[in-house]
Amino acid sequence: MPIAVRIYGLAAVALGIPGLIHASFAAMGLPVPPSMPGYPLLAYGAAGLLVLAGLAINWLRTAAIGSLMLGAFFAAWLLALHLPHAAVQPTVWVSWEAVAETIVMALGGVLAWIQLRGLGDKRAAAIWRIARPLFGLCLMVFGTSEFVYAGYTAAMVPAWIPPTQLFWAYATGAAQIIAGLAIASGIQARLAAILLTTMYLVFSLIVHLPRVIAEPTGALQWAENGVNLVLAGAAWLLVEMLAAAKRAPGTLHRFAGEQGQAGLETGQRQA
Repeated sequence: MPIAVRIYGLAAVALGIPGLIHASFAAMGLPVPPSMPGYPLLAYGAAGLLVLAGLAINWLRTAAIGSLMLGAFFAAWLLALHLPHAAVQPTVWVSWEAVAETIVMALGGVLAWIQLRGLGDKRAAAIWRIARPLFGLCLMVFGTSEFVYAGYTAAMVPAWIPPTQLFWAYATGAAQIIAGLAIASGIQARLAAILLTTMYLVFSLIVHLPRVIAEPTGALQWAENGVNLVLAGAAWLLVEMLAAAKRAPGTLHRFAGEQGQAGLETGQRQA
């Protein structure tokens, strides 16, 4: 089994465990009001699903089911929470950042499923052709957020890293926009994905993990670390998928040709 699939699954477990410990959606980065009826039970259920699906991915017999469970889980929260919130507040940029973030997390499950199926599968190949540019578009949203909320991002950067905290806020924003353009266009996409994965892993090591250690009871700190790990896992999966696509370009081209031929034949029959 590809290591990226395992990493993504373990990241989901890391996101779900704080939810179980705190009985809190906030510990999983989900904006569900505590006043909701049955809040603790629902939080336990959501966290348990994350842990269960993340573990299922790491067992070959259930890996495909686990990947689809995670993709569906994040897609459900996208549709139920983040998209409605963004529709209500379309001028608030953080709403769209949350949408993009959840899309990438859901794409992680989709990419894991494609990895397990292989690009020889027609459905997997068709989904991959959409997933790659969509991933890149979301990264551009992430990068823009670093500029819009530069002060917040800068405050998270350790002060001991030269030259300045604000410099790194802008640098990471630019890096994600460039990576998004590369991945969406296919120009140096795998290199961009490798550097992106590395950056997210460094974020966890020098930014999020120290915050968790400093405030182990803080739900926000656990949530930010867990979400970042899931994003890193999704980016790692993208690296593996880009490598697989490069190894088997004929598969994708053949699939595209078959689709075009099918469309032509349909048009001829209708004519």
